[in-house]
Amino acid sequence: MEARVITISADSPKSLAAYKQKTGLDVTFLSDSNREIITRYGLLHPKSGYAGEDVSRPATLIVDKEGIVRWIRVSPNLMVRPDPQEILEILRKL
Repeated sequence: MEARVITISADSPKSLAAYKQKTGLDVTFLSDSNREIITRYGLLHPKSGYAGEDVSRPATLIVDKEGIVRWIRVSPNLMVRPDPQEILEILRKL
């Protein structure tokens, strides 16, 4: 099984770099401040940010090397994410 964890956020690159340093997470952080990727995957949540800006819905996706979404879970709550063990099981089945 070969997989990489990539976090895509509408936040700026500077904000993401600060967050990565603060948390010590060993994942790739990508900024999608123009919301192109977020929109492409249907995850745009219009005017839902603190200042009424467009933000992304919290989601976890498994995308294969060809860019095909093999699994997705969209959460209504930013704090609710799939269990990492669940993700590993899904990866093993693909």
